[in-house]
Amino acid sequence: MSNDVGITVLTASRRLAHALRLRHAQDAQAQGLSVWRTPRILPWSAWLRQQWQDNRATVPGQHGQRLLSTAQTRVMWHDIVASSDAGAQLLVPAGAARLAARSWQRMQDYLIPADSLAASDSAETQALWGWCAQFERRCLALQALDESRLAHWAHEYGLVPAEPLALAGFDIVPPAMQRLFDRWQAQGKLAPLAPWQGQLPPGASKVEVFAARDRDAELTFAARWARAQLERGSLSIGVVIPDLQTRRGSVKRAFEDVFSPGQRAISADPDNLPVSIAASQPLASYPLVEAAMLALQFSLPDRSSAEAGRLLRSAFLAAADSERDRRALADCKLRDDQRDRWDWLELEHWAGGVQCERLQLAARNAATLMREGTSPTRPSHWAERFHSWLKAIGWPGERTLSSVEHQTLHKFQAALAEFGTLDAVASQFTLRDALARLQELLRDTPFEPEAQVSAVTVIDPTTMAGMQFDALWVAGLDAASLPGPVTPDPLLPLIAQRDAGVPEASAEGVMRQARIRLQRWTHSARSVVLSWPAQEGEAILQPSPLLAPWTEAEALPLAAVRPWRRTLFDVRPRLEEVLDRHAPALPSSAARGGAMTLELQSRCPFRAQAQLRLHALALPQVSLGVQPMDRGTILHRVLADVWQSLVTQQALVALDETALHERVRASAERHVAQALRPAVRYRTRLAMLESDNITALVLRLLALEKQRPSFAVRFAEASEPYVIGGLAITLQPDRIDDLEGGGQLLIDYKLGDSHQPRQWLDAWPGRPRRPQLPLYALAHEQSLSALAFVVLAAGTVEYRGWSDGAAVGAGVRSYPEGMRLPGGAPEDWTALLPHWRSTLTELAERFVAGDAAVDPLPQECTYCHLGALCRRHEHPRFEEELGNDD
Repeated sequence: MSNDVGITVLTASRRLAHALRLRHAQDAQAQGLSVWRTPRILPWSAWLRQQWQDNRATVPGQHGQRLLSTAQTRVMWHDIVASSDAGAQLLVPAGAARLAARSWQRMQDYLIPADSLAASDSAETQALWGWCAQFERRCLALQALDESRLAHWAHEYGLVPAEPLALAGFDIVPPAMQRLFDRWQAQGKLAPLAPWQGQLPPGASKVEVFAARDRDAELTFAARWARAQLERGSLSIGVVIPDLQTRRGSVKRAFEDVFSPGQRAISADPDNLPVSIAASQPLASYPLVEAAMLALQFSLPDRSSAEAGRLLRSAFLAAADSERDRRALADCKLRDDQRDRWDWLELEHWAGGVQCERLQLAARNAATLMREGTSPTRPSHWAERFHSWLKAIGWPGERTLSSVEHQTLHKFQAALAEFGTLDAVASQFTLRDALARLQELLRDTPFEPEAQVSAVTVIDPTTMAGMQFDALWVAGLDAASLPGPVTPDPLLPLIAQRDAGVPEASAEGVMRQARIRLQRWTHSARSVVLSWPAQEGEAILQPSPLLAPWTEAEALPLAAVRPWRRTLFDVRPRLEEVLDRHAPALPSSAARGGAMTLELQSRCPFRAQAQLRLHALALPQVSLGVQPMDRGTILHRVLADVWQSLVTQQALVALDETALHERVRASAERHVAQALRPAVRYRTRLAMLESDNITALVLRLLALEKQRPSFAVRFAEASEPYVIGGLAITLQPDRIDDLEGGGQLLIDYKLGDSHQPRQWLDAWPGRPRRPQLPLYALAHEQSLSALAFVVLAAGTVEYRGWSDGAAVGAGVRSYPEGMRLPGGAPEDWTALLPHWRSTLTELAERFVAGDAAVDPLPQECTYCHLGALCRRHEHPRFEEELGNDD
């Protein structure tokens, strides 16, 4: 180990630096050492930054220059792009700023001069040229250097390292680094890697190729192989996944199922899994940080009900545990309220009304602080304000934080402190701008909590460079992925990129990069498996041609792991089965309901008992648009207004079109305003659009009404009592028309286009899907001549119904003239009402008797919210009936 004294190892990544330090420690222990000198191993970027700082402190004349942080550089690029003429035409200037910063970094790495951009006739390149010139001017004015130019500084300054250097993990070395390495090599400052830092000698690896069915199966095989290697005694196992960032969730599930089956089912600590998934995530995606930013966003007065609900359910606010029951009920109540303007002041009033006293106190503290300080100010002052606001609302909560949450908390506080350093490049932010910039900083800050050392490491190809393992599996090596596609920088001239040797800009560069990586993989472990998926969706894939030198694996060692669901099924307890199909019968005093009672009893007896008697209701949905129920209510009220003023068709025909339109429009606007309560700009616009829609639908219906034979509206939206099968029902027909030739027409307004008169007949014996109008028909049996749906849908406004032969109008046909009736249907009008009386009486009697069988009509389970309660999936006929429905 003494040969390594005084040598600094520079690595291509932080993870490789950590891995080399760990491997050095293992090597020292293997030699029997109990104490050893810690090697000096640093990532290249950290070492170069340290050299600049040392130079600034010791060399005269360098004290005035500053080094910009990543956050400061990002803000400068954002301001430059957003304030430019080209940026003003962009939909998302922040995205263009990230692209520009990446292109600038590539220009520095590959020594592409800014002057080469001027000759291009591309609008994108011309925009980049202007942005780069502005960035250089701002850096000069600030006497600042951004990190992308540190290699240029080292070359121009003639930096000579004080100690010998060794390089590890540099698969691709851009020209800006290569010229430094060449100079140091000539000066004798580059040393070879020690054995614990190097690679295996050529030919020392056993390489096999494996084909999996698809990408998911490939993950499962890789996990089983890794567990088998662990059981064989391997101390370090690597699994390389090319698209690890996007597939992190599925990768984690696959390895959990193999290494710790059932862990998710019991909510075990994921840190106990002997697998490390080396894929950092944006700091903004961690729940603790999401809760902090959500709470800060409530300093603005335009938060939605959905965001207010998330805040109520958050575990990271004051008294989140002690008040969680009351906050859950408050969240349910909030969904019904459907308000659109929330802030901490509104939340304070709301919390007091729903008995969440601790939340009310926290909201009052936050609202008080926010009233005192929301004026535009510098980023450092905003950082202090945000810290005090979060403290006032009790963030990060009252419960003890886990290890990951503690690390996330510290990382967030560091990011907030970094946000405060933006004073150097920004003047003043408004509250909205400050929150947006902080959110952007958190999204662009990668974070991976530290965990205990794991034997199995799942890693991406770039980060893996330079690492060594006892066994290595590399996945995703189909022909389309290795080599990958050519992806030149979209803002830089293609010729300039190819002349500079940017690998992604040419097929040759991509192929060279693929060969270098493949060589690195095959010399990073004693046993290497290169796998590829044979299929992706419907597409048939081929293996990469670069895998040709190696043969297919005949038999890989795979751990025999049973799926957790199969293990649970095999050891399931033999429980006593109790089939309880009846609820307690209703006493006569409680046997009350509406037309929906019979409809639910017909569709599924269990749903009727659970929903109407146990109040097992679905949580309301918070929506930005107009809910169908709200639209239906508005339409009913507008039509009721119209007919209460007109009463007869003659009055409708006699009314001037302009006056009719004004009357309908006024009613629509009034009822829309009551239902939607437009308090913000988008809700006002939404109310205007909905008023237009309602007015158009009603006027189209009234145009149809003018073409019908003469009629008078008896009443609209009135209720009447009715008793059937021991069930007292309150009926509320939408409308009843007195026909000119005698008799009545029952009308039910429907918004959807799926409503058909055939649904009044039995879907199964004794069970019609929509018994509402047949029930109204029984209540008006003596005077009934017809019944009909009035369908009010986009593109369809029409009558759909049956009559006893009376002339009603288009869409109402004489029953059963020209109809194909299902088996067992009544043969004529005279048999129709007795059939409905028998059917609906039996449904009412069953409901009163407590019939609660889980027996839905076909396809009813698709839109039912009670699946977890009725456990329909455990019924032996479930799979068969699903196939029949399909």
